[in-house]
Amino acid sequence: MAVDLSVIVPCFNEEANIKELTRRVLHTFERGKLKGELVLVDDGSADATAEAIRQVQSEHPTQVTGCFHNSNRGIAEAWKTGVSAADGAVVGLIDADLQYQPEDLLRLYRELREHSVDVIQGWRSPVGRERGARYHLSRGFNHLLNTTFGMKLRDNKSGFVVCAKEVLEDLLTYRGSYFYWQSFIMVAAHAKGYSYKEVETLFENRRAGTSFLDGNASRAVARSLVDLVGATWEYRLRQSPKDVSDQFLRRHPVIARGAPMSAARRLHWNAYLSVFDQTHWMITRDVERYYEMLRQTQWLKADQVRELQDEKLRRLIRHAYRNVPFYRYRMQAAKLGPSDIRGQRDLHKLPFLSKDDVQENLHFDILSENHDKRQVLRIATSGSTGQPFVCYADRAQLEFRWAATLRSQEWTGYQFGDPSVRLWHQTIGMTKTQARKERLDAALLRRKFIPVFEMSEARLDAMVREIADHNPVLLDGYAEALDFLAYYLKEHGQLALHPKAIMSSAQSLPVASRQRIESAFDCRVFDKYGAREFSGIAYECEAHVGHHVAAEGYIVEVLRDGQPAKPGEIGEVVITDLNNYCLPFIRYRIGDLAVAMDPNHECSCGRGLPLVGDIEGRVQSIIQGTDGRFVPGTFFAHLLKEYDHAVQRFQVIQERRGALTFRVVKGGRYTESALDEILAHFHHHLGDDLRIDVEFVDQIDMIRTGKHLASVSRLGVDFQSEAPRPSEKLQ
Repeated sequence: MAVDLSVIVPCFNEEANIKELTRRVLHTFERGKLKGELVLVDDGSADATAEAIRQVQSEHPTQVTGCFHNSNRGIAEAWKTGVSAADGAVVGLIDADLQYQPEDLLRLYRELREHSVDVIQGWRSPVGRERGARYHLSRGFNHLLNTTFGMKLRDNKSGFVVCAKEVLEDLLTYRGSYFYWQSFIMVAAHAKGYSYKEVETLFENRRAGTSFLDGNASRAVARSLVDLVGATWEYRLRQSPKDVSDQFLRRHPVIARGAPMSAARRLHWNAYLSVFDQTHWMITRDVERYYEMLRQTQWLKADQVRELQDEKLRRLIRHAYRNVPFYRYRMQAAKLGPSDIRGQRDLHKLPFLSKDDVQENLHFDILSENHDKRQVLRIATSGSTGQPFVCYADRAQLEFRWAATLRSQEWTGYQFGDPSVRLWHQTIGMTKTQARKERLDAALLRRKFIPVFEMSEARLDAMVREIADHNPVLLDGYAEALDFLAYYLKEHGQLALHPKAIMSSAQSLPVASRQRIESAFDCRVFDKYGAREFSGIAYECEAHVGHHVAAEGYIVEVLRDGQPAKPGEIGEVVITDLNNYCLPFIRYRIGDLAVAMDPNHECSCGRGLPLVGDIEGRVQSIIQGTDGRFVPGTFFAHLLKEYDHAVQRFQVIQERRGALTFRVVKGGRYTESALDEILAHFHHHLGDDLRIDVEFVDQIDMIRTGKHLASVSRLGVDFQSEAPRPSEKLQ
């Protein structure tokens, strides 16, 4: 049975208190009906504390764990030892001197569960406290802490705390050298972005044993002031992004691979970052910290990546429950609290989030109540699925996106500062100021934009020459646009255009298109899976076996009927965004289809990031046949690759069941017999009784952002018919 609460107690010369402390803590577990654990850490005591701990451990072997230091290391080190030995998902810290009351542990534990904050701190009530010199010194130091770190706690230095185990592990990953780090536990929680709540607790005078401060008060005050200087540097002046990944790496360090930047590139990088805030809107040069962090986290082991994701998920769920009414009501209706979602294994308990849910609640209760509107960006999708979509992302998520994109580009062989070309919509939807900053940023990056929506037979020759003149190391763009260029190069002869790599995105990439593009440009294609709501979600590495999920930011499920699809099986993509706190996307049905991969597959590149297989298009691109049959939109591209001599371009449209329209731009060697063969294949896979209307057209236009939709369905296929749904009143 899992441990509900592990209570960690540093013990230094406390032999007289051990037995009574143990009795009261175990009684508190019993009273609260908790599966509890008491971890007693002897911190190099000079008396019989170690023997007393061994005695209570022998009397209660299933509930008491003893840990022993050979020498005195201090309270913070004892906490570290205790948390390493603890089995509980939640831990409590209390002193051994019984000045704090063990019974209050139950109150703090309940507050943690009921209020869904990260840390509960017991502050020492003035009731019954002596108002001597130590009291006034404590009050004075409390004032210093609050003033220095912008806090308003009644008892900032109190170490009577209950929180999740991983939260305490993170708080204990301090960098500086301290005499009494324990005084800064709430300062660390504040600086690292944890939420916290105070609870008044009774505090009694010591009745047995002696405090280590007795006779050393002056020295302790001097050392505390020295510590304050160090803590000011660590927690006030030298703040890093409040991202769990950065903190996780301190506990799980990795050796980053890859060659460092050359001196010239480093100079360019520093110069670029020096004006970053002036060439971007919303995001800041904090992207550098995210980038450096992501360059390390990619080399975590697969189980460590999953542990990191679970930790971020727990924080996200606590935030959503506490600050987003939409999720709080949903979870309450399902009789769920934050503690019920411990990791990805529990995600199935939560209902899905649909696009309609977001749009219907966008101006009601799906935005968090505590976000800073000055650091939130409105994002609108292109509407390529037939319905424009609006959402919001906060600065932290946007900075993560930027860093994850640069990391993925490096997988192709590109390095920062290399010339690149992007086939994109460039500045559609931007203000004049934003467009000006975008162009300036591109110039600094040596990136050239080619407006993909201007592609036409008349402009292609000049466009190809413009790309070649820029001599890009990386060519990045929509799969359809790249395929279009590859067709042109195939028919008009090769130019001196040989990028080191191509990054394809925005649409599914059929095998035939990949082969055509790689042949035309004489380099490898690296496919990117992304969406406007999230930017890049998963990317191919140099191994080209599936797409690595940017797992520090997203959990990607590939599901059929609410269950993980089997390896090789097509399922619906469901995404949880671990970084966007202003509008949490939790189990979001993005509408895409992908091939599931074996979760235990180890990529030869050495990265521990999870993989998804080929992206098979959108749910809205599924074409339904008769007798319940259906095919994804990529089916037609796979099928028609053998008929490119007869069909130059095509589009399949389905507006009613039992029928579809096949729009065709004839190729140079079109024949009726080729069309008959194609239609025979359609009938074979979709039903002999399916009605197919053929419509010949001169061209099939891309939509304004440069996408060409090969198949469009107005019908619906629900891959998750058996999955959990919100209650009626929340629909």
